[in-house]
Amino acid sequence: MESFNGTCLNSASTGLTQLLFSHLLSTLTQSYCDLSTVYPDDRSAEIIQSNDEFDFIVVGAGSAGSAVANRLSEISSWKVLLIEAGPDPPLESDIPSLFLSLLGSKYDWKYKVEKSEKSCRSTIDNQCLWPRGKVLGGCSSINALQYVRGNAKDYDNWESLGNPGWDYENVLKYFKKLESAKVESMEKEAHGYEGYMNVENFQDGDLIGNKFNKKLLVKLYQELGLPFVRDMNAKQKSGITMVPGTVKNGVRWNTAKAYLAPIKDRKNLSIMKETVVTKILIDDNKKVYGVEIFRNNIYKKIIAKKEVVLTAGAVNSPQLLMLSGIGPRDHLKDLNIPLINDLKVGYNLQDHIFTINSFIKIVSREFKEISPLDLFYSYLTKKTELGSMFLLDMMTFVDTQNKTDDYPDIQILHLSHPVKNDGLRVYLQTANLPTELIEKFEKENEKHHLIQILPILLRPKSSGRIMLQSNNPFDQPKIISGYLTESDDITTLIRGIKLIRNLSSTKAFRSCCELIEFQPLNDCKNLKPSTDEYFECIIRNFAQTVYHPVGTCKMGPKNDKDAVVDARLKVYGVKGLRVADTSIMPKIVNGNTNIPAIMIGEKAADLIKEDWIDQSKHTEL
Repeated sequence: MESFNGTCLNSASTGLTQLLFSHLLSTLTQSYCDLSTVYPDDRSAEIIQSNDEFDFIVVGAGSAGSAVANRLSEISSWKVLLIEAGPDPPLESDIPSLFLSLLGSKYDWKYKVEKSEKSCRSTIDNQCLWPRGKVLGGCSSINALQYVRGNAKDYDNWESLGNPGWDYENVLKYFKKLESAKVESMEKEAHGYEGYMNVENFQDGDLIGNKFNKKLLVKLYQELGLPFVRDMNAKQKSGITMVPGTVKNGVRWNTAKAYLAPIKDRKNLSIMKETVVTKILIDDNKKVYGVEIFRNNIYKKIIAKKEVVLTAGAVNSPQLLMLSGIGPRDHLKDLNIPLINDLKVGYNLQDHIFTINSFIKIVSREFKEISPLDLFYSYLTKKTELGSMFLLDMMTFVDTQNKTDDYPDIQILHLSHPVKNDGLRVYLQTANLPTELIEKFEKENEKHHLIQILPILLRPKSSGRIMLQSNNPFDQPKIISGYLTESDDITTLIRGIKLIRNLSSTKAFRSCCELIEFQPLNDCKNLKPSTDEYFECIIRNFAQTVYHPVGTCKMGPKNDKDAVVDARLKVYGVKGLRVADTSIMPKIVNGNTNIPAIMIGEKAADLIKEDWIDQSKHTEL
């Protein structure tokens, strides 16, 4: 099966996705959908043939990098180069619910974590998959589009660790700056309305019963004492909330559309696509002067007169630093990489994980079987159903220890799986679960509508590490997830599972539903159900990434032995090099990481401007 631009899609995308990608899709979308974004031209061939030099080179056109490149190129006298390893997003990226079809495709780096006995036990080969965007817009082009900032305490904690200017009051202005909010329920003073990132509610329809699902979920959590929260992004606290999305009129609004498409004719910004940066160029005085790139079997050095800014993400930014001689001394010595500076690059890896085995089976109501073409027609004409078909725009935050500090430790997502729909199979395949387990569960529940409940560990104590496999830049890095190496993480997730089980004791639940779970093929059969030992077994089998890796180029003061960058995002021990993406987070935030990544990009651009210009002497475009 082929996508619109002729590239092969993930083999897991069957059934629904195959029908959607028929000739009907390619013809009708142009009539009914505004999906034809004009991205900036690729100047790779021209730049390879020239001797162009740039003031700034930004490596990675993802969530942060697109923002950095836009804001730096506002200074008309600066020449800015943005380099991206992937191509433009495909048309199917624009339909929110089709994001699963992009996982494992050419738009994904297709990483896998190293095997561990402590986690991912029920996955094929004991390896969890780690999708990362390899496409203009990065993960914002393949993610689930949820607009979540995190908790104010996250950023106040960053500053308390020795990072001045990163407290919530300071970063809030960048959250406001990036967004163009169009949600009536938002608290107006907490949001921005003139930014590049469009924020709207997902369009609502009821072909597959999602209105029923949402009302049910609100009742269930309210019976447990959790209120409905009007705007979780204004002040995160325990409760259930409607989550807006990075969408515009029902269509994905990634950072490539938001930050790059509007400035495609800006003369001082150049973009290279499908181009891999293989090395940062550093002279004998430890001054960065450019990058080495590879494209179409050609290596070339490109000069940066002021700075190189790494915005390649929590995997690729540390990988590139280490390939360039900035990293742990012993690790680089083992790989025969000459040392430039001994820093704890790749350490402090943190990620959100959730367990994926709990489902609400709705037995009190008949749900009509809807054909994929019905769903597609609804999307084309109303932007409903496919806009939020799988991932319900309902999210719950809860403090499972019942503290009073408004700092939840579990986040809960909800996925809708309609009757006899391939969405469940596709989702479980992207989780790398074995076919035998998927088919057994699917057969037992094919006649029922399911809501999947996913408790997320918000503040993991376990940490992992990114390492190099070799000194070859084209070898994927070694990802040691570190999942569940700390017992407190197990304890918190067990509390999350017990909370979900408590839903079944509510009056609203008993009137309509059953709680079902799928079981590991072997591991937990001999354990007594509903014991903490049993729950731990379930967690070690079914905990998965929520695609939020951070922390591998930690921001911290000079006396922090684990810090890689300072509070101005400058890499210690070298000149002319910064990192500006989620890898700089000293601690992971209490929620999804895409919007914080854009905030980091916005703030980084201002830090760079402050260091290089007298604002009164320059005009902005």
